Amino acid sequence: MALNLLKALPPRPAESLDTVLDATERCLARYGIRRTSMTDIAKEMKVARTTLYRQIDSVEEAITLIASRQLHRFLAGLVALVAAPGGAGPETFIAAIAGAVRFGRSNPVMQRVLDHEPDIVGELVTRDLGFYATQIADALTPIVDVAMKAGVLRPADPHLTAEWLVRVVAVLLAIPPESDLDEMLKYALLPVLQPSLPSDGLSPSRQ
Repeated sequence: MALNLLKALPPRPAESLDTVLDATERCLARYGIRRTSMTDIAKEMKVARTTLYRQIDSVEEAITLIASRQLHRFLAGLVALVAAPGGAGPETFIAAIAGAVRFGRSNPVMQRVLDHEPDIVGELVTRDLGFYATQIADALTPIVDVAMKAGVLRPADPHLTAEWLVRVVAVLLAIPPESDLDEMLKYALLPVLQPSLPSDGLSPSRQ
């Protein structure tokens, strides 16, 4: 059975959907993506299926709303970090990326999928991941752009930088490092994000 997710991540879900989405997450962690049904979610919420259908149309829609909710929470947290006194800079973005990877790897739904439904991971990677990565990068770009204009990140194309950071997270979620995550990210990302680099004979990045 193919997992037919929406073609685009929706806007941040209304808080009134939190109860539905929380119940869906519990069902997904318990039964897996392919076995979770609308009946399971309704039972988890202790409501009739007709009540559930007034809020969401399908399990697939709920999964996409969950992804959107988590994305907007991540972006809000990153905005707060960047806005805090002394908060902006490469270390802020590296800490946020490390946090996103740790959250994903410890999330019960993600663990269930990786352990019991690895075919879904392959399906999403080959069909949907690039599309979603671009959307997430679009949402992250304004934050990166502000940091670059403030001089706390190396001047570059903000969208390409955002998309590269998103893909780093995707790779590390699928293939977690055996070494220290923070040290690996610093090694890989500091040379790209530092606002100034020692002269290395290379042409400066285009604005």
